[in-house]
Amino acid sequence: MSTEMNLHELAEKVIKLGLSLGADQVEAYTIFGAARNVQLERGAIRKFTDVANSGLGVRIIKDKAIGMASTTIFSHESIEKTVKDAYSLAKVSPPDKNFNSLPEDNRSTPEIKGCFDQNIIDLSVEGFTEMILEGVQEAQVREDAIIGGSFTAGNGERFIISSQGIDRFSKQTSITGYLSVKIQDGEDIGNAYYFDSSKVLADFDHLIVGKEAGDRALKMLGSQKIETATLPILLDPDSCMGTISPIISSGINAFSVFNRTAYFVDKIGDVIASDKLTITDDPFYPGGVDSSAFDDEGVISQKLNLVKDGILNTYITDSYTAPLVGLDNTGHASRGSFASRPTPSTYSLDIKAGETAKDTLLEDLKEGILLIGSSIIDMSGNPQISAQINQGFYVKDGEVQYPVKNAMIGTTVFEVFEKIEDFSKEQQNRHGHKSPWMLLSTLQVSGGK
Repeated sequence: MSTEMNLHELAEKVIKLGLSLGADQVEAYTIFGAARNVQLERGAIRKFTDVANSGLGVRIIKDKAIGMASTTIFSHESIEKTVKDAYSLAKVSPPDKNFNSLPEDNRSTPEIKGCFDQNIIDLSVEGFTEMILEGVQEAQVREDAIIGGSFTAGNGERFIISSQGIDRFSKQTSITGYLSVKIQDGEDIGNAYYFDSSKVLADFDHLIVGKEAGDRALKMLGSQKIETATLPILLDPDSCMGTISPIISSGINAFSVFNRTAYFVDKIGDVIASDKLTITDDPFYPGGVDSSAFDDEGVISQKLNLVKDGILNTYITDSYTAPLVGLDNTGHASRGSFASRPTPSTYSLDIKAGETAKDTLLEDLKEGILLIGSSIIDMSGNPQISAQINQGFYVKDGEVQYPVKNAMIGTTVFEVFEKIEDFSKEQQNRHGHKSPWMLLSTLQVSGGK
């Protein structure tokens, strides 16, 4: 089943069977993959698993009613049952007045380099284990350091075929890992973690994962409470991306916009942030961990300038939501799994750098908080934010003084965007996700002292 021909034949059978039953439109979404996962506990390998990740999702349209069914068994009987189940659900479901059509797209599929690496597939158990233990050794900054984490290497194939002429195939590899380190001196605790992810083995830095996790844990020792105050916040690139990405991704999702639950409803052409903020979404970045030539409906992806100088340019859409918000389909359909209905999601965000050196941003900070590997956002979708400072440092006269504890930032997603004061000229590139250091002016920090 792991060949392009077999996947294609399977999907074609689904389309033919669905149409023969009386469906108006049929879509087959097929994935076939495998992943090797290693879980760590107290610096030792606790669990080693090889997992197959394969499945078929069928979407059938009958009189504007939608029926969906899925299976992980690729036998003739199971596939036939899945198609019939989807058709039966469509027949008994009420018509969806907002549904227009499954997408059509006869453009050729663009090629994105660096998304498949045979070396990841050929990585032996011994080689994978050795790499992980080398990372653990880098994280062992003290004998009593408690180290945990998880590493995964995998590959997958995706085939999407529909009765509307969609016929797409892709394959990719990936390797990802993180390590967490805990160090304790009495009641003084240093906690930290670090991660890396890539589609190419040579670009995955397992040593820096361990080194950064260990070094950051050491730096978190000696934490102190601070007074409640209104302070500027300086975010490192990971913190910047971790804050901006969920806000913009949720805020411009056309499905949420239509349902009036998005942050930026009816805001295209309006100012939504400081004029320092410009964001591009690039699905075609070579080797990007989230790059994709086409979306999860088989529509060619689009590179979009989402925000320019603080002004919102567009929403991200798929075939269902584009007509609802009066925009073209931007090719941003995404599925949580083969069994899921697609909804819009971003690819690789590029947050435009500024003109100020990161060292200058820190040196000019008379008093404030430096965030490392954190974010100012919760994932509840609530615009009100009460974020725990997990890896933060108190800064005085441009110098880092000590890590802070029991401190929280209270703000809103709108205030975060409005309070962007500057970006560094340095920009970190995590395999397509690009972000600089970001300075936010005066947010409320509850110190608990």
